[in-house]
Amino acid sequence: MKSLIKISLGIAIATSVVTSFSAIASAETVQQPRSYVGAGISLQSFATNPSVVGANLAGRYKFDGVPISARSSVLFGNNGTSVVPTLSYDLPVGDRTNLYLGAGASFKVGGNSSLTGNQTAFALQPGVEVSLNRRVLLYSNAVIPFNGQSNGSAGTSVQAGVGVQF
Repeated sequence: MKSLIKISLGIAIATSVVTSFSAIASAETVQQPRSYVGAGISLQSFATNPSVVGANLAGRYKFDGVPISARSSVLFGNNGTSVVPTLSYDLPVGDRTNLYLGAGASFKVGGNSSLTGNQTAFALQPGVEVSLNRRVLLYSNAVIPFNGQSNGSAGTSVQAGVGVQF
């Protein structure tokens, strides 16, 4: 329960930061976030002491006409790599912001451990995206694996980054 509160707090902080940046976006016509590729930082602080900082590559393919997207993240850190493919339900909020909830898996592909744990696990991925202009967006999400560690604990990771829309 304590970890869930920390996760919620982290997502709330990330959402506040991202929406603050949207207020300073350019005056050109901006639409809902589209398909994109991006890069940023990752942080695993809920199941580890001390916190682990890493990097991420993220991508989204938005299907036309339905609120569904295919997403993938590659998380680097904690002496390993995780690949996290998900399908998400997207919920537009305002004219340039998108909230989403993805479900998929977290695959540890290198090293003894990763930002999402030391084994393959089912994962949820809540997040937010904000278009700054027609080409650039900011994103933030959490990857929450279930039994990502062989000892049963979660290796939750929070990401933030900048993406290029296409």
